[in-house]
Amino acid sequence: MAQRKVVSDGSQMNVRTNRLGLLSIHATAPVIDGEVSESALNFTVRIDQVVTGNPLLDPELHALIREITRGILTYSGQRNGDAFDGQATAGSLIVPLTLNTSGTGPLEVSGSSQFSDVHVPLPGLGHIKHLVVDIDGRLHVE
Repeated sequence: MAQRKVVSDGSQMNVRTNRLGLLSIHATAPVIDGEVSESALNFTVRIDQVVTGNPLLDPELHALIREITRGILTYSGQRNGDAFDGQATAGSLIVPLTLNTSGTGPLEVSGSSQFSDVHVPLPGLGHIKHLVVDIDGRLHVE
């Protein structure tokens, strides 16, 4: 596969967490660019435009994102069998992340990451002993 550009029109990432106290978080953010080839996958997500659909949570989440990042998350991974092994980076946060892919038109991506003993400064969350984040998305390529 030749290198193809990821286009922003319709490309997005979805994030879901396990239940955290009284709620779980389901969020969507737009992918603004990237490239995919047989050996590498790179893309950029505007996490400062994340939407959860919860009018009480969204402003708090946006404030947290602005506090710890510049509003951009980048993923860079190298092919390893059927998946891409890489890392997601937002500000000083770096998370190892393996993404599985399928499809050739819109490229479907999915993965999961787990964290222990996390402090989340959002109302009602605070200290979380175990956090599971499931990621899936659709990358439109040209």
